[in-house]
Amino acid sequence: MRVSLPMLSLLFAASCATEPTDAAPTVRLTHLRGPLWIAEDTFFAPENSMVYVGERDVTVIGATWTPHTAQLLHERIAEITPLPVRQVLLTNYHQDRSGGTAYWRRIGAAVLATRRTEKLLELHWDRLIRDIRTTFPDYPVLPLVHASQSIAEDTHLQDGGIRTLYLGPSHTEDGLFVYFPAQRVLYGGCILKEQIGNLDSANVKEYPRTLRRLVALGLPFDCIVSGHWTPVHGPELIDTYLQLLASREDATGAESGRSTPAR
Repeated sequence: MRVSLPMLSLLFAASCATEPTDAAPTVRLTHLRGPLWIAEDTFFAPENSMVYVGERDVTVIGATWTPHTAQLLHERIAEITPLPVRQVLLTNYHQDRSGGTAYWRRIGAAVLATRRTEKLLELHWDRLIRDIRTTFPDYPVLPLVHASQSIAEDTHLQDGGIRTLYLGPSHTEDGLFVYFPAQRVLYGGCILKEQIGNLDSANVKEYPRTLRRLVALGLPFDCIVSGHWTPVHGPELIDTYLQLLASREDATGAESGRSTPAR
């Protein structure tokens, strides 16, 4: 289902009305280095996104779970800078990275996605909504809102301050790494984390190969930000996750790795 821009305000209002009213979940920003901030969203399955505060505007890495969580993140951003959010990057098609698209488009930000991600959103969105609501009944029934701009899988944003990298299938078929060269930081998103997480959409055969391609690039980073659980790690997180994948492969009668949706 394609949603026109005039409908976005109505969708945003409707989705906010169906959000949980429990005051416990939060969205908070923590400074990392230079222009980089980590956004920790504790709604549903807690997730970590990133914010880049540039000289002229702000780029958000990950649209967050819903229009409501996106609005909360925008409010946190307004507390640290008067600059507008101009770009929001979808790093994969799962709702923890794409669910807030309607809000960001409503405020006029360009929502960026690869063609691979757009195709997967089109194919799987309705099923993903049904699946996530079996675990989180309060997750709103959101119609698919497409990204507003297609990007190449290796793209530079913020005058080269941000680089996207697609190195092959992993947690999903479309997952992007995001590299911040000046700060020597890599955002691993859902691809790199301290636990095996949900592998329902993963290509478990290609996953280790994709991580080895990352290592082979030799990018100079000393910090990895994970998309779930503890946000900040060293480069050893790559080996840690390779070991988790190997242990799962070797274990007799291992389960699928399912934990919570989109992790």
